[in-house]
Amino acid sequence: MRAANPVVLEVPDGAGSAAFLVCWAGHGNAALLGYTARVAGGPSFLAVSPAAAQATRVLPANHPPVACTIAERAEIITSLARRPGFDADTARRAGIPVVVAGAQGTLGAAPGVAEFAVDLVQAVGLGQLALVTEIVLDDGAGPRGLDHLATQRALVRVTGQEIIAEQLRTQALAVRGPEVVLPTDHGLVLATGYRDLHSGAEHLVLRGPATERSARPVVHVHRECPTGDLFSSLNCSCRAELDAALADIAGSGSGIVVYLRGKPGRPLHHGPHLDDRQAHLVAFMLQDLSVPHIQLHRGDPQQRAALAGRGIPC
Repeated sequence: MRAANPVVLEVPDGAGSAAFLVCWAGHGNAALLGYTARVAGGPSFLAVSPAAAQATRVLPANHPPVACTIAERAEIITSLARRPGFDADTARRAGIPVVVAGAQGTLGAAPGVAEFAVDLVQAVGLGQLALVTEIVLDDGAGPRGLDHLATQRALVRVTGQEIIAEQLRTQALAVRGPEVVLPTDHGLVLATGYRDLHSGAEHLVLRGPATERSARPVVHVHRECPTGDLFSSLNCSCRAELDAALADIAGSGSGIVVYLRGKPGRPLHHGPHLDDRQAHLVAFMLQDLSVPHIQLHRGDPQQRAALAGRGIPC
C-alpha cells in the first residue's frame, strides 16, 4: 500500500465473507482508478474516519457539477486525501459515495468494511481516507477465484481478523481513572479504575502495597460475578476464588487482581478462558501500570500471547 498498490481486504459480511480492493485515497490517480475498476469490477466508495468527518462542510446551494471523467474524479479524490479534515462539497463533486466509519473502528460491536478500510490505511500511517472497491467474481469462483486474482495480480491479502488482532495489540483499550487505597477483609490494596474505551465498562486493578518492589508479582484475573461476588452464591466458586486471590496479596504484600466487569445490565460471559478482547485488555492495563514481569495465575495460552504482545513476559 505504501507503493500505491491496493490491498485485498476480506471481511465477514454475515453470509461468509466479502472482498474489496483498498488503497489510500491519496494514491487514487487515474491509472489506479482504472486498474481497480478492471480488476475488482464492483462499485467504489470513500471510507472516511470519524475524526476527519467532523470537519465536513455543509454543501452550498450551487455546488459545482459532478466529475465526468476518470481523470477529474482521480484529481478530486487525491486532493481530498491530502487536505486536513474532510470536505463534503469536494467529495460530492467526485461522484462517489462516502461512508463515515464508526467512532470505535474495527473494535466496535459490528465493524463493517468502512471501519476495516480506515483502520488499515491509518495503521500504515497513510491518513484517514480510503478508496474501497468491491471485488466481484464470476459465480461459482468462490475462494479459489480470489486466490487466483491475488496471485495473478501480486496483491497482498489482509483479513478483518488480522486488522482486529493488530488493533488489540497496539491501541489504547482503556483510560486510567482514579486510584484509591481500599480496605478489605484481607488488608489494604491500591485500587486503580479503568474505563473500557469500547464497552464503557469500569474495571479495577487491585495491587498489594509491596507490588512495585516485587520482581514477578502474581496476577489473578477475575471476571465479575454478581451472584457469587456479592451474594456468595453456592452455584459457583467465584467468591471463593476472589477471596483466595486477595488473601494471597495480603500474605505476601504483593500481587495483582485484575477485576473485569461487564457493561451495566450485560454481565460478562463466563467461559473457561478469556476471549481475545478481554485478554488484550488485561495486557493493556498491566502495561499502562508499568508492570514489567509477572506470574500469571492459571493463565491460558491466549492470555500469555496477549501479554507477550504488549512486552510483558510471564
